[in-house]
Amino acid sequence: MAIVQLTCPETGKPVDILEVPAGAFQAAVLSSTEIPCPHCGKNHLWTSGDLGLAMRALHDSPEASRVLVEAGSATALL
Repeated sequence: MAIVQLTCPETGKPVDILEVPAGAFQAAVLSSTEIPCPHCGKNHLWTSGDLGLAMRALHDSPEASRVLVEAGSATALL
């Protein structure tokens, strides 16, 4: 299981977006939504492109426990 996270641009702290089971495939759907941030109180945009980046990072690092998405990139973390 890995947690996909977005970085709060105000504080730099991670915001949990969703949990992905190991080896799971998430279908790509063109969408975007505002995610409420528990750190700064603002909403941050989360897009299907961000989800695609996260899924690619998890595919490349299936042992990851977190994936941090920020500034057009995703980093799998152990």
